Amino acid sequence: MKYLLMDTSTNQMVLMLQTPNETLDKETRIGKSDHQAYIIPLIDTLLKRNQLELKDLDGIVVGIGPGSYTGLRVGLMTAKMLSYATGIKLYQISSLAFLSSGYDDERLVWHDAKNNQGFSGYFKEAKLTKEERVRDLDKLSTDDLNILLTITPETIQIDGTRVIQHMKEVLDVYNIVPNYLRKTEAEHKLDQTSTSK
Repeated sequence: MKYLLMDTSTNQMVLMLQTPNETLDKETRIGKSDHQAYIIPLIDTLLKRNQLELKDLDGIVVGIGPGSYTGLRVGLMTAKMLSYATGIKLYQISSLAFLSSGYDDERLVWHDAKNNQGFSGYFKEAKLTKEERVRDLDKLSTDDLNILLTITPETIQIDGTRVIQHMKEVLDVYNIVPNYLRKTEAEHKLDQTSTSK
């Protein structure tokens, strides 16, 4: 079985060809809010380099967040489009689990959410051990700080076999949405405008 794994929740886009037991190939690209311009060409490059076509895949696995709002939409919409157009099964996994799946010990995985906050969750070998939520950096305990893993291009470690083990099938491809964990700035402003009237 062959899967296309993808995550666009950070400034580093990750695309992988994976079997349940090994990573066949990988493409990464660090961008500046431009994943939408490169994701399809890089998927095409990855497939061609391995003499594969979309129809040869058994599934598409996408990180659904939390993370960059625009990045999440790009990755999820691409995965949905490919799944919907080809009939290939779609699977989801937390982006935090995806990007930290190569670590063996438990980590508080942290993705900067600005304003001294982070999208975070406790993970061990890509398995969520405590809830994902937005946390304040200055309220983390010493124990939390000792196991803190801040997601950056340098700290991302992916074990594709663990991603496959923890993925969940998406039964309703049309209605799946990203896991934002909090409202966007525009939604906050809209709420403030609505309550001030």
